[in-house]
Amino acid sequence: MRKKRGICSKQRIVYGVVTVSEKGQIAIPVDARKELNIKAEDKLIVLKRKDGAGLTLIKLDKMDELMFLIQEDEEFFNKLKKGGKIG
Repeated sequence: MRKKRGICSKQRIVYGVVTVSEKGQIAIPVDARKELNIKAEDKLIVLKRKDGAGLTLIKLDKMDELMFLIQEDEEFFNKLKKGGKIG
């Protein structure tokens, strides 16, 4: 089967390299902003990776959706009450 030209079947993971300014700021590459629909004034949650290798950024509205799903999931809270691990 022949692949169509110009169509990548893999999802992009790396958007480029950024440099942290003296104020601790970075700019999100334009391709990442476009693909992930990140606009001016959007709020992002900054999470430390468990392995200490860096950060994860999550749009606040997406985190709200996740928290709503967790809030509605009785089994999630039952596992917590029993001291069980999540996942």
